[in-house]
Amino acid sequence: MIRYWYRVYRANLRVAWALMLQYRFSTLIWALWGFVGPLISLAVWSAATRSRGSDVVRGSQVYSAGDFAAYFLVYMIFSHFTMSWDAFEFAYRVRTGSLSPQLLRPMHPIHADASFNIGFKVLTTLVLLPAWILLFVLLHPQLPSTALDILIAVPTLLLAGLVRYIWQYTLAAVAFWTVRVDAINQFYYVLDAFLAGRIAPIALMPVWIGAISRFTPFYGMGAFPVEVALGRVAGSDLLSGIAAQIVWLGVGIVVFRFVWNAGVRQYSAVGA
Repeated sequence: MIRYWYRVYRANLRVAWALMLQYRFSTLIWALWGFVGPLISLAVWSAATRSRGSDVVRGSQVYSAGDFAAYFLVYMIFSHFTMSWDAFEFAYRVRTGSLSPQLLRPMHPIHADASFNIGFKVLTTLVLLPAWILLFVLLHPQLPSTALDILIAVPTLLLAGLVRYIWQYTLAAVAFWTVRVDAINQFYYVLDAFLAGRIAPIALMPVWIGAISRFTPFYGMGAFPVEVALGRVAGSDLLSGIAAQIVWLGVGIVVFRFVWNAGVRQYSAVGA
């Protein structure tokens, strides 16, 4: 079974890389777009720190200019590895009927899409790595004192990517009922910006937003692995955070299978 899926993903990765190399400039633009949000947030919070003339403190959490640089630079990198765009592309396939032949294949479409997602990240990481290193040199982030935090963050980053992917693919499947999903997708990304710590560390958000964030999958797919990598989460908080990621992954799989099966029946009912 493992060998079978290895061959499946290897074949799909080759197709994905061949396609992306045909559209090199477009692929590069999409990869560079990941710099925009974190750098804007970093500029805003750095300016706030300079205007205050002191660190930003909320409870036990203290953020200096170097801490903000570390948070948003690590968030930029982690966001690249967890990003997903299926919610935007899937509606096009439903609307044009190009999904129909994919449903006739013995393999679920999610595997081909996941292969393309992985292939994009591997290929563009090679291009973006020098830029990431340059930003770390120029911005002087306050990094964790030991490499252990980075090692612990690896499984949380993997879980974050899985949680984000399954929930965004579930959102994409809403297109079975309405092909105009732009407003739904934008609302989702507004929630993601606030609840996943994209525009600010969760500790610096209003208390009620932080409370909501930790009871949604957004925290586990965004801020949590970043905070782990920076040594801001440890002990019972680390274990409960990982447990929450696993729970949201399991719930996401169940919800996705229900939405997908119901959506395919709806799709077939209209003659697609």
